[in-house]
Amino acid sequence: MIQESKNSMLIVVLVALTFALGAGSAAADTYQESPMMAERVAAGELPTVEERLPEFPFVVGPGTLLPEESLDWQPGQHGGTLTGAHHQPNWNAEMHLGLVEPLLSSPGIGAGEIEPNLLEVYLANDDNTVFTFRLREGLRWSDGHPVTTEDIRFTYEDVLNNTELTSVFPMNYRSPSGEPMELEIIDEYTFRISFDEPYGGFVNVLTTKHWSTYTTLLKPAHYLKDFHIDYTSLEDMRPYLDEEELDDEWWQLFGAMDAGDPGQMQLDYAVDFPVLTAWMRVESPSGMIILERNPYYHKVDIEGNQLPYIDRFQSYETTDIETMNMRVIAGEVDFLVDNASMNYMPLYRENEDRGGYRAIPLTMHRTSGTFFLNDTYDDPVWQEVTSDIRFRQAVNYAIDNQEIIDSVYFGFAQESPWIPGGFDQEQANALLDEMGLDERDSDGYRIGPDGETFRISIEMAPHRPDLVSVAELVRAHLSEVGINTEMRQISIELLGQRATANELQATVLWVHSTTWARGLWDDYLPFAYWAPDWELWNNTDGQSGTEPPENIKELYGIHESIVATIPETEANDAAWDALADWYYENIPMFLTVGPIQDPVIVSQDLGNVPETGITNEFNLSIEQLFFVQ
Repeated sequence: MIQESKNSMLIVVLVALTFALGAGSAAADTYQESPMMAERVAAGELPTVEERLPEFPFVVGPGTLLPEESLDWQPGQHGGTLTGAHHQPNWNAEMHLGLVEPLLSSPGIGAGEIEPNLLEVYLANDDNTVFTFRLREGLRWSDGHPVTTEDIRFTYEDVLNNTELTSVFPMNYRSPSGEPMELEIIDEYTFRISFDEPYGGFVNVLTTKHWSTYTTLLKPAHYLKDFHIDYTSLEDMRPYLDEEELDDEWWQLFGAMDAGDPGQMQLDYAVDFPVLTAWMRVESPSGMIILERNPYYHKVDIEGNQLPYIDRFQSYETTDIETMNMRVIAGEVDFLVDNASMNYMPLYRENEDRGGYRAIPLTMHRTSGTFFLNDTYDDPVWQEVTSDIRFRQAVNYAIDNQEIIDSVYFGFAQESPWIPGGFDQEQANALLDEMGLDERDSDGYRIGPDGETFRISIEMAPHRPDLVSVAELVRAHLSEVGINTEMRQISIELLGQRATANELQATVLWVHSTTWARGLWDDYLPFAYWAPDWELWNNTDGQSGTEPPENIKELYGIHESIVATIPETEANDAAWDALADWYYENIPMFLTVGPIQDPVIVSQDLGNVPETGITNEFNLSIEQLFFVQ
């Protein structure tokens, strides 16, 4: 009875908060919808827009999805088709982020207040161990089925805690101690998540700050139960198993039918899968991906217009990035973010009017051109040399950051404040001599402690054109101070495999955390490209991998302080400051540049386009784009 009393009181509080939120967010007395949807309502195929929206929709206006200073926000008009391009089969990067729909919202991906989204209310207890949430009442899947806590319960109990479907419980849904969350269902819309230790950063996990989408915690139970052994017999599943050429492996069938991830939503089998995103996959011709608006999308603007404004989002497959950029110049692409490159900026600008687009420089969402040395590469000489802080300082002094900024990024970049800068070959040579690498071979390269020439092998994959150029310059810079550095290109797939297997010595890629501070990206911790064995040690509680040195354990301790505290608080800010200080002192990676300007390609006819900000936070908010009529 005591628990029931507490729950009853909680429900009263949540309902009161819900009413206050809804009353303060009421967009209009009536709602407007796209003519595309109005035709279906008139034909009897859909309920009215008022019946399709939740009781209190999410209201979008200035400063809601992006910081207010980023753009001159306006209510838009319904209609139109947004056209993109992709070069990886069945995957468009802009669609991927455009289909990210978080449980909680924030204006952009940097600092900013966290607000409800699919969840209508959230509360945290005093020590950040218990979080109570309430779904928007009347929220519906794209097939019209109500969203309730049964979807939450099913996902937690029958998917996340079923070892045949989930081999490892998601790390972001574990406390800093590694213990998985616990779920309590309170009523049809209210649920509680508890952790054994303070985990204030959990609210960041549920937001756009973490590129989080709802599907880890919220799946359409009414649809997926048909492919789960606890609800449907193998006999009833047999037609689907046969179609997938499976015997009794129901868990593989379930995985094939669960198309809620933003990447999976672009595939053929995602047609008719219930979603909560602005658009949903429909039948598409070969070589194309077509998304159409979700009739039950829960957002409206301040004038009561249901979002998204744009009816269709389509993408054409191209053979490579070069062909994609030729489509841009020809005026065949309305929207391109991930594969637009500053290398093409002169060509973009020259053809803007002919192609009917704008090339807008925004800040890249990640720190590109980051040089990684693998601290756990399995070679004692390598580890002895690279773990010496003097070696890391010398490498940092040897890299000519300004040359990289000027020649690779055309001046549209800055040096990183996270790592001490200052190109100084004399100081680099002095540090290398001091640590014992003062002997040279006949070619002038430094000899390691084993009496052999010390070598660094940089292995690269063609993720972006700038990465290869940065790697070539880093190789040249290190060679100038006597470090024998080689470079070779391999496929993206092979690079990932070699990194995971601890077979890489060095590479050039990117990192998010140093650009995306105050979010909860954790690639500031050891990971595949700079210390996979330390990462394995941490992820397995010391059962596998290699135990890291004390300074790395200190880094893990700082991480625990970050995730234990609520974002935008004094304690959280202090933890992030400690992280920045640690990076400055220890130089775990080499940030050849800091913030980079990267072009975004948008049609000249599009409204609600930001003029400042971060590239991919724009991409995460494209439900508010519209074609000016």
